[in-house]
Amino acid sequence: MKKPTSPALADATASPPGSAHSSLSLARRLRLQQLVLFERVVETGSILAASRELALTQPAVSKSIHQLEQQLNGLLFVRSKRGVVLTEFGSLFERHTKTVLAELRYMAQDLNGWQTGSSGHVVVGTLIVASATLLPEAITRLRKAVPDVVITVRVGPNSTLFPALARGELDVVVGVLPDGASTLLRDEIERTRLTHVPLYEEAMCVVVGKGNALMRRRKLRLADLHALEWIVPTQESVAYASVRSFFEKEGLAMPRRVVESVSILTNLGLLASSSVVALMPQSAAERFAQAGLLGILPLEGPGPFCEVGYTIRSDRAPSAATQRLLAVLHDAGQRFHRSH
Repeated sequence: MKKPTSPALADATASPPGSAHSSLSLARRLRLQQLVLFERVVETGSILAASRELALTQPAVSKSIHQLEQQLNGLLFVRSKRGVVLTEFGSLFERHTKTVLAELRYMAQDLNGWQTGSSGHVVVGTLIVASATLLPEAITRLRKAVPDVVITVRVGPNSTLFPALARGELDVVVGVLPDGASTLLRDEIERTRLTHVPLYEEAMCVVVGKGNALMRRRKLRLADLHALEWIVPTQESVAYASVRSFFEKEGLAMPRRVVESVSILTNLGLLASSSVVALMPQSAAERFAQAGLLGILPLEGPGPFCEVGYTIRSDRAPSAATQRLLAVLHDAGQRFHRSH
């Protein structure tokens, strides 16, 4: 005899068109693999590309997405010959999907950390100030201590990295910390989810390519360089106000011939191939000067313009692998603090 289903459970699991969702009904209908497939389609912008990445057939991925839309009673994508684009409903679902998949990653890390204490996966967000110096040194120390920990580094502006951290897509952001008036996180709930830990203050210096004739000058004034082409931080970066003040203190306007860039590879390429002058974070400039990639001019640059450190979520404990990275960040940060 078939066991009768309680009315409450039947109501919770049924989902006719237009009915309200519940956590139990979603848990019964949705499969985790569907969320993975959905996320890969979003990332690639194509069902065909997602199927190739996941080693599945295109019909299998299409069927899974169609079933997902039926289960959710909503259209997730608009299809075209060029690929797929999220609908407004799909964008809403994607935000929650990212959180669910991030929590699964955290679960795997915690289980691995508890069982072995020497493995796991850390996803780090960073920008120029830390990507050339602090983070590489910390990763080198971490790899020596626990070589099986996998590190994924994602580069971007803090206005993108901090919200990604709050959503659980990153484990830690390493770089410039926001000041108290920062609007990088417009959502107050997201803002309170994050804890910022300063390690040292960063200054800027004036640099040129290794073979630049200015390297032979013993005395320089900012006015001597003002008419040259400059690389300066982008206007939305935290360093831009300090750069503007740097010129204003000498009675000068911002240079007219500028390239606004925080791309370290682009800046190094421009310095190597032209007579451009650049403002660069001191720790990065010293590292590249030691490697023979550029020269630091005998000109006092802007003073400390930001605090460098790391940011983590305050609403969950870091995984064992992330805690190991934070420990070596503190050690590496102490060295940069003394050198400044």
